[in-house]
Amino acid sequence: MEQPKNIFIRSAELGVPFGAVLTVASIAMTFGDKVPLLSMLTLIVIIAAPVMLYWLQRRHYVASNGFATFSELWTLAIFTTIGGALICALVTYGIITYFRPDFLYEQAQMIVDTYKQLPQGQGLEVVNVFEKMIKNNLLPSPIDYCMQMFWLTASLGCVGGAITALIAGKVPIKSGNATREQEN
Repeated sequence: MEQPKNIFIRSAELGVPFGAVLTVASIAMTFGDKVPLLSMLTLIVIIAAPVMLYWLQRRHYVASNGFATFSELWTLAIFTTIGGALICALVTYGIITYFRPDFLYEQAQMIVDTYKQLPQGQGLEVVNVFEKMIKNNLLPSPIDYCMQMFWLTASLGCVGGAITALIAGKVPIKSGNATREQEN
């Protein structure tokens, strides 16, 4: 009988496909202003990420014949998300450094243009802040942007992973699913 994998090794392995999904969302978001359909893809992938996390936890729960604890499932989600977020941040850094070097400036300018169109100067404070940031070259660097994205994704994965772990561990296992999952 094969020894089950350490939860950290399993999380690292699952972090790679999860990172690919997160990277698709990041690339779609980065180029969404140029190709509007990519914005829709971003939304779809952002909604699909917690579903994928649940699916990965559920597979682990079924493979353990229902003996995986809440903390084990949550740990799986946390480290899978951290691995995936790291991959996504590295790829995003490469993209906004080499392929879209003006991305952060363009996004800040888009915010200024959008808020200037609001009636009766409602967005005047936002416009002033972003215009000062652009003028004084205070926009975040690509690495700052990617690190913020990494920490946000990791934090959301930790919170969302707790919710999906709770659900994944509460759904009863059907006898046919357990044998199929063990064979994979």
